[in-house]
Amino acid sequence: MTTRFRSFCNFLLMIGVCIPPALFVFNLRKHCHSSAPTEDFSTMDLLRRWFESAPSGFTAAPAPILCETYRSYPNLCVNLLYFVVVDVGFYVIYLCQGSTWLIDPHWQLIPVCIAFFFFTHPDASGVAATRHPRSWLLLGGILTWAARLMHNYLRREEWQFGGREDWRYADMRQAHGHWWKISQFGAVCLAQHGMLVGLTLPLAPAMSAAGAALNAIDAVACTLCAAGIAIAYVADKQLHTYMQLDTSKKPLVLDTGLWRYSRHPNHFGEQCWWIGVLLFGLSAHSHSPYIAFGVLFNHPLDTFVTLRLIEDRMLRRPERVRAFRAYQERTSLLVPWFPSGSKKN
Repeated sequence: MTTRFRSFCNFLLMIGVCIPPALFVFNLRKHCHSSAPTEDFSTMDLLRRWFESAPSGFTAAPAPILCETYRSYPNLCVNLLYFVVVDVGFYVIYLCQGSTWLIDPHWQLIPVCIAFFFFTHPDASGVAATRHPRSWLLLGGILTWAARLMHNYLRREEWQFGGREDWRYADMRQAHGHWWKISQFGAVCLAQHGMLVGLTLPLAPAMSAAGAALNAIDAVACTLCAAGIAIAYVADKQLHTYMQLDTSKKPLVLDTGLWRYSRHPNHFGEQCWWIGVLLFGLSAHSHSPYIAFGVLFNHPLDTFVTLRLIEDRMLRRPERVRAFRAYQERTSLLVPWFPSGSKKN
């Protein structure tokens, strides 16, 4: 199988895995527009009956439990769909392909899918079938963010799909050996579940037709989101330019542009974006603190685990150690700040 043909097949796979859940939700939206069923379900009974009835979501008459979950428990519905499609479905694909590459492009696609789920949900349309301006603002932001991140992913992968998997998972695959067939379900599937679904929790209140009117918090959120996208775009573009330099002319460390003020400005931009999304949700419904879970879960992991792994990898090359140590001493880890002689953390 040629590289080009394999890339094309992986592209079809990347798009194809989104179709079944999209059809499932479309059918629910089409047939579950009336008032929610009055039957009272316990949590465990709801979960059991949901899995038993899920296949009927593709038919003309979804089971009442599916409509109940979709209308009254939209966040639960998203989590159940994610578990079936991504946690379990992607895990099977990982085992078949021997690679976890599929989750990388879906870091952009899954938030877009979840955004459309809430944007088209009955809670977002309102009594008069009009959507809140905040929902339009946030949907536009999500699409812009995803387009930027997808472009950067494809550029980094040299416009191929599935050519390689994230180096962190490749390292884990080698370290775990045969156990990786089991451990990747937790390390990749469940961990990404908490991050991706967690970060998108603010979308439900932010896109609700019953949300508060646009206010000053929305202005701050919009500024943070726009700044985050811009910072991440510029930082990734500077990194790409650096990586394309001839080896004989390439500095040992990228310490110009935004990288002069932060060792990871692209991650700083991403974190700003998600904090902005969180503020949109809090602006709509200030009494929903649970929507901060994603930021509180993802950002510390990104800052104290992912960035440390990246820097440890940078120090694996002996010729780079001295230059990178000096870079660490004078440059902030994440938040951009003026270089100094003291180490920033």
